Amino acid sequence: MIEKTLKETLPESIHPHVTTLQEDIYEAQAIENKLKGIILFFSIVSLLITLLGVYSTITLDTERRQKEVAIRKVNGAGLKQIILLFARLYIKLLTVSAIIAFPLIYIVIQMWKKAYIVFFNDGIIYWAGIFIGITFITALTVLFRILGIARINPAEVIKNE
Repeated sequence: MIEKTLKETLPESIHPHVTTLQEDIYEAQAIENKLKGIILFFSIVSLLITLLGVYSTITLDTERRQKEVAIRKVNGAGLKQIILLFARLYIKLLTVSAIIAFPLIYIVIQMWKKAYIVFFNDGIIYWAGIFIGITFITALTVLFRILGIARINPAEVIKNE
């Protein structure tokens, strides 16, 4: 409709081209949009690899400490104590890795922001959301394996040793 009105009011030698701001931004940042897709893909792949690493580590740790868990269960330890026995290590690892990684990522994002006029808001809620999301996914991975080892009959473990 706007192009039709412009064609009627402007001379025939001028051909108007009307675009929206969203189209202009998308055209100007075409490389960034492609880069966003690539980064998203690799971040998902790296998250899956990390979770597989955490799962294999907790599997190795629980298999190695089966006798200890069996003895603790025989002595009256409940599910909560067994979960805390293993979860402490992974909570510490997650916290240390976040303390190292978040400032580095924050510095990179601040440098990247300088190249743009409009950028997303990366306040405390953004960083807390990332930490809570990663913590939740890691906790589910660890808890899944710990519950498996906690349900094993202690008599069977001691008999097999």
